[in-house]
Amino acid sequence: MSASYSNIIDFKFNPINIFEKIVISNNWAFERPFDEEIYVEVPNKYSNLIFQISWSRKEQTIDLKASFYIKMDFSRNDEIYKLLNLINYSTNIGHFQINESKYPTFKYSIIFNDIKNLKHDILKRTLNHAISESEKFFPAFQLVLWAGKTAEEAILFSDFTTEGKA
Repeated sequence: MSASYSNIIDFKFNPINIFEKIVISNNWAFERPFDEEIYVEVPNKYSNLIFQISWSRKEQTIDLKASFYIKMDFSRNDEIYKLLNLINYSTNIGHFQINESKYPTFKYSIIFNDIKNLKHDILKRTLNHAISESEKFFPAFQLVLWAGKTAEEAILFSDFTTEGKA
């Protein structure tokens, strides 16, 4: 049986190339150690985020992980796990976990049925969602770790918004 033209196109398509274009357009630092993976450092208002974005051709999935750039062991604080539960209960897309390096990490996976119709906008929106969710909950992690607040107290701060300018 010979390969069809559409299978050749599918084999060459790599959504990490699209992520790389998004990263370059934002002037973010990145490293691409493998064809199916990219690491990106994204500055934001609290702390840099380290993204690991992976493409699985076999499973037709993109896995996105955004970790806070904080040198601290989060896994020894029981309140952090309570906070993770409260955060994940309020998050509709993706979830937070403690990664293998013991840092809070936002994780999200996308499964595609028709990879040929993958749009730049979908990947950009996914990346922006991960950034905004991480920024939204970063202060809650800080309150638990450095201010000694309970998870219940800290989660209330994530809904806090200011209006106007001082």
